Amino acid sequence: MFERREHKLAALGSRTRLAPVMRTKNEAMPNALRKLKDRFAERKWSKYFLYLFGEILLVMIGILLAIKINNWNEDRKLREQEQLFLLWLKNEMEVNLKELETVIVEDTKSKDAAFKLLSIYNSDYTKIKPEILDSLFAQVQWIWPLNYQMSVLNSIKLFGDHQVLQNPQIQLFVNSFEESTKDASEETLLLKNVIVNQYAPRVSKYISMSLRVKYLGYDLGKSKFKSDYNGIFNDRETESTLTYIYMWRLEEIKGLQSIRENLLKNIAIVKKELE
Repeated sequence: MFERREHKLAALGSRTRLAPVMRTKNEAMPNALRKLKDRFAERKWSKYFLYLFGEILLVMIGILLAIKINNWNEDRKLREQEQLFLLWLKNEMEVNLKELETVIVEDTKSKDAAFKLLSIYNSDYTKIKPEILDSLFAQVQWIWPLNYQMSVLNSIKLFGDHQVLQNPQIQLFVNSFEESTKDASEETLLLKNVIVNQYAPRVSKYISMSLRVKYLGYDLGKSKFKSDYNGIFNDRETESTLTYIYMWRLEEIKGLQSIRENLLKNIAIVKKELE
């Protein structure tokens, strides 16, 4: 009886000593779990933020690529439009160049004819055939109208399409060509006024117009009036008018040659842009 009681007390004492140890282990377990949970949460949020950053980066790259492609498409359309305008402009410039060169040739004939007649005034006109004299007086009075084609050029300026043209030299040509032709056109109008109102009437006093125009491509038959070469080659006013025409022709041709060089230069530039 006494031994059984001692055995129970010993067991009770042993259980009492183990209780603090069990409580310490039980308290350590939640702390460890909490730390693991916190680490897991930190890693999870880090991965989440990394993923989120990657998604944002991809979206930004996509937007930038879309803008780049859109800009590339717009640039391609502008370049196609520029090529079309350049082709039209080249064709128009070549038409103007051809017309201009024809006018320069005919104006040079008029200038040379005036110079020959002025030299005849200082020599013996009787040594020259009447037909040659008539043809020279006819060539002096011929006026070749020059109408520049400006439809493409003006449409480019009117609608602001010159901004599509990237080459600054072509832009300058588009903006300045029409103005550059005005001086030459004004000189031609002044010369025309002299020929129509002064030269033609004075020459017609001595040589019929019908005799002269046949050398310009108009056959009106013979005139009943006899030509007076002695009178015309002793007329000071006619000689002075011829001198005036010759001087104006020199200036007119100089201006036309400048326009021709400008056209040739810019046609070459446009052709290079079209390559």
